[in-house]
Amino acid sequence: MPSRLTLPPAAPRMLGMLGIAGALAAGCTASSEEVRPPDDALFFPTAVAVSPDESVLFVMSANSELRYDSAAVSVVDLDAVDEVVDAWLGTGQPPAGCERDPSFSETIECDEAPLLLAGAGARTGNFASTMAVQDLGDGDLRLVIPVRGDPSVTWIDWRAADRALSCSDGGGFALCDDAHRLTRLREDADLANLPDEPFGVFVDSVNEFAVVTHLTSGTATLVDLPRDGTPVLADAITGLFASDNGRIGAVGVAGRTPDQPDDRVYVTSRTEGRVQTLTVARPGGEDALPVLVPADHFFLDAIGRNEGSTDARAIAFGAGGDRAYVVNREPPSVAVVDTSLTATGVPRNVVIGGTDICRDASAVAVADVGEGERVLVTCQTDGEVYVVDPAAGGSVERVAIVGRGPFGVAAAPGRRRLYVSNFFENTIAVIDLSPGAVTQYRVVMRIGLREDQAP
Repeated sequence: MPSRLTLPPAAPRMLGMLGIAGALAAGCTASSEEVRPPDDALFFPTAVAVSPDESVLFVMSANSELRYDSAAVSVVDLDAVDEVVDAWLGTGQPPAGCERDPSFSETIECDEAPLLLAGAGARTGNFASTMAVQDLGDGDLRLVIPVRGDPSVTWIDWRAADRALSCSDGGGFALCDDAHRLTRLREDADLANLPDEPFGVFVDSVNEFAVVTHLTSGTATLVDLPRDGTPVLADAITGLFASDNGRIGAVGVAGRTPDQPDDRVYVTSRTEGRVQTLTVARPGGEDALPVLVPADHFFLDAIGRNEGSTDARAIAFGAGGDRAYVVNREPPSVAVVDTSLTATGVPRNVVIGGTDICRDASAVAVADVGEGERVLVTCQTDGEVYVVDPAAGGSVERVAIVGRGPFGVAAAPGRRRLYVSNFFENTIAVIDLSPGAVTQYRVVMRIGLREDQAP
């Protein structure tokens, strides 16, 4: 049964990671400038997120080989990207700073520096895998990033007037300060530290909360996100999923009807074929801290042989919340779930279709650019993105080759573009989604010049 997390402060964590970092530090002495990450380059990119107005793309460089003293969030100017892509598609000649991909004639590779907003980035702890965006209104945003290396939930402000990220008083590209790193429940010394391995994140901008999953504990953490106040780790529930030979973990998380009252949050597991739903309540009133309330659950029994899915890595909803798309690694598949409401107002939560996909799927996005919804899945091992048409139970419409180690994915339907982070080559693939175009579902541009990294 799920239980609320009210343990005493946790013991020091990430000892293995700290040992590695210490060994690296012992090998040589470097100045702070030598280990500071570059502000105009991508390095092991993981999470990507598009701003609500589709003006910028936020990219998380996870610093996964500990080359630098911190990770970083960069800001890509999507108008500048479209200008380059349009010139390329219009003339067939690579613009300045770009070169034609020798293997794919429709693709150009461009230096990322001119496409990043200068001085707009910020630095964080290492090994972040996901991020989500809270819309604060008038173009202002807040990024919410589960950081595995600290561990913490780091939050960063984006002010439209400044066109820059801010998470400290240190100016441009500064390391986020402790006030922007949430590490203890309710900032109460008698309550628990944030559990290890914060991984997935979902943000509800209107209802002002985020839910963070934890990769190795099956815990969900609730973050209070007041628009005009400071975020707080408000609550946590553990024991959401059963153990599988000692392994346990919560991974994917998404809201059925974000920004609507009574939003219901769905959480998936890497160790059990069960999807747990949660609601968020404020029993003390609108100004009180919220709490997580376990609701119903269902099993992905229709997927796979006999026991169904045992490793559901990601989940996303279609428009209106009546369909959920669950991405599985075991078996490799996308499940289409009917989440429409019954007469009593409860989601049906019935698997109505599915299709086989690639190995080691990592992330999912849903986009509709005029031909109906498409489910877009990154395939980390195979270097591909699967395009799934969920109509009539689901089928694979196209497979796009994108690069080495595709991980995060984000769509900009208004621009008819999809953005995919290629973890092992330090690039962002830009995929054309334009219906009927010769280049539909093909990579037309890579942001960054490929630099192969060891897997």
